[in-house]
Amino acid sequence: MIAQQMCGINIIAFYSSTIFVQSGVSAYNALWASFGFGIINFLFAWPAVWTIDTFGRRALLIFTFPNMFWTLLVAGLCFLIDKGVEQSSARIGAVATFVYLFGAFYSPGEGPVPFMYSAEVFPLSHREVGMSWAVATNNFWGSILSLTFPRMLRAMTPTGAFGFYAAMNLVALALIYCFVPETKQKSLEELDEVFSVSTRTHAKYQLGTVLPWWFKRYVFQNKDATCPPLYKDELKPIKASPGKV
Repeated sequence: MIAQQMCGINIIAFYSSTIFVQSGVSAYNALWASFGFGIINFLFAWPAVWTIDTFGRRALLIFTFPNMFWTLLVAGLCFLIDKGVEQSSARIGAVATFVYLFGAFYSPGEGPVPFMYSAEVFPLSHREVGMSWAVATNNFWGSILSLTFPRMLRAMTPTGAFGFYAAMNLVALALIYCFVPETKQKSLEELDEVFSVSTRTHAKYQLGTVLPWWFKRYVFQNKDATCPPLYKDELKPIKASPGKV
């Protein structure tokens, strides 16, 4: 949930009209541009319906965050295009394009996954309390973001503010890779086993076992490379697609 605030989507959702106005759009047209951003979020959330239980929650997040990083960074850099009359249309079009691309990458992964993940990671005895805290945490950091972003725009300019939140996507990606286990197609009993493994053990496994295996298998093309399983129910070594980490 905190990662969802760190990634920068809410600065666009909350302040989309302000962002488009700063790119050179009139206030009226900025409202239509914001409407387009909402449509993008709605349409691109649908792929999650078919992929969240096939590709997996973790795989979607790991796919989502690098793409959110570069699209948000480029959107911020587009504000550096000269605001002169001849360049204004190019500036507006570039900012809108990459903001929309950012929304398209966000919607199938980082959009729905945190809410589903927080709803299934807690044991039944604590699920109501755990989910309540997850939502409360999400809303708290959303309020912090909404209060601080206008000052960031003034102090750092749109390019600096977008660059800051783009960097936060890389931080979130590292945290997810190290600390977030996969939960797709797991029963409640299997989820108990997944979360019985300590966070330190999971991070050590990802960095010391999975990452070297991935380089051997997909960078050095060693098809015989195998990855020993972390959980007891995974009786066979992992020889999965690149999305499986």
